[in-house]
Amino acid sequence: MGGEKSAIHPSLRLAVFKIAIRYGGASEYEAVKKEWSTTSSIDGKEIALASLGRIQDSKTLLPDFLSFIFSTVALQDIHTAASALATNSKTRAGLWEFTKTNWQMVREKLGGNMVVLDRFLRLSLNKFTDLEAEQDIAAFFKDKDNRGYDRTLGIVSDTIQGRASYRKRDEEILLEWLKAHSYA
Repeated sequence: MGGEKSAIHPSLRLAVFKIAIRYGGASEYEAVKKEWSTTSSIDGKEIALASLGRIQDSKTLLPDFLSFIFSTVALQDIHTAASALATNSKTRAGLWEFTKTNWQMVREKLGGNMVVLDRFLRLSLNKFTDLEAEQDIAAFFKDKDNRGYDRTLGIVSDTIQGRASYRKRDEEILLEWLKAHSYA
């Protein structure tokens, strides 16, 4: 954070940045965001975006990050940030709410290239594990023109349903095992 780039070996940047974001706060978030804008590394922007998606503060940092993603990040890199947010249980629902609330903007920004929009939706929605989320997604897209990403919506639905079934079937057994081995 002090500006000494050689303090972190290049092969450790992703891990260190993710840990800093996961356990840090606003100052670490701003430092990695600054790294995104100043990096000269080939993979620097991707590493910063993947790391920033580990934020734990969904009240202040998530809205800032979502605004940053859609106002500053290159179109072809938005899915990297979305994937990181979707993988994060603290930000997954917030990303979906943002997408619903700002659908017109998201559709216009990403829909010029349906591959980009399709990838964004696939990576943003496929980590849910409950049927309520699957039903909400289906209801939201029910009356929309989904050409170009309709197949992805079907895959996302199947993926969520499979995860929800697995969760329902094995949640208690897994929790019991985790407790027995002092993991929970």
